Amino acid sequence: MDVFTITLMLSAGLLHASWHSLVKSANDGLANMAGMGAVAAIPALLWLMATRPLPSAAVWAVLAASVCLHVGYKVCLARAYMRADLGEAFPMARGTVPLFATAIAFVGLGQVPTAPQRGAILLICVSLLLLAYERLRGGFSIALFGAIAGAGLAVAFYSVLDSYGTHLSGNWIDFTAWLIVLDTSAFLLVARAMRGPQLWSTMATISRRIATSGALGLLSFGVFMWALSRNPVGPVSALRETSVLFSILIGVVFHRERLSGRRIVAAVLIIGGVAILAASE
Repeated sequence: MDVFTITLMLSAGLLHASWHSLVKSANDGLANMAGMGAVAAIPALLWLMATRPLPSAAVWAVLAASVCLHVGYKVCLARAYMRADLGEAFPMARGTVPLFATAIAFVGLGQVPTAPQRGAILLICVSLLLLAYERLRGGFSIALFGAIAGAGLAVAFYSVLDSYGTHLSGNWIDFTAWLIVLDTSAFLLVARAMRGPQLWSTMATISRRIATSGALGLLSFGVFMWALSRNPVGPVSALRETSVLFSILIGVVFHRERLSGRRIVAAVLIIGGVAILAASE
């Protein structure tokens, strides 16, 4: 993986953590995510309207499965943010993603990471799980950890599936645009069913927050999909999970969350894992 890709992925990690911060601090995270999806869908829809070809039947199948996973992730994430801080829920939800994604990519796609990449991915996973330890000490919540587990598994599966979809489609931009439009449509229906008619008025009251988080989410996801189209799933997924480092800093600075020694150590381990990834090619 080249330095340019790593730099872009780290930037995407910051953008990723930033929109999660906006969702966490919103009065209704589900409505915020529904609205930000609609914002991201506008440029995606305009791109598809520019006489882009329709996906093949095989790509449609991948898109359908991926949309289900993306919607499930958002629902689980909203539930997790109702029960924990940003600096807790986000790292725990993302902590096992690189490990799961690498395992799934190996079984499903035959992608075998190199020994240094495997070590780096494992190091990042351990460091992220270390961040979750404090929450475990405070007591076990079935609702919280169920939401976290659901979110983590959904991300792991859709990372592999989206990587496959970008290659199957032959055009990562077209695939990403279709995914954003379909995901937005499906999640709006789910959010409407969960919140009722008041969803629209709630979205109207946080329109500025929605616009900002939508732009951040679109940029972050676009970089992620571009990287998946060029590199193995495991290393790309691991780099994306460095967004937890930014989420900890954002949580401390903007949400006044506690910064413990354990979180600092875990952050240093994350940086070490990223450095190994950078030097592994």
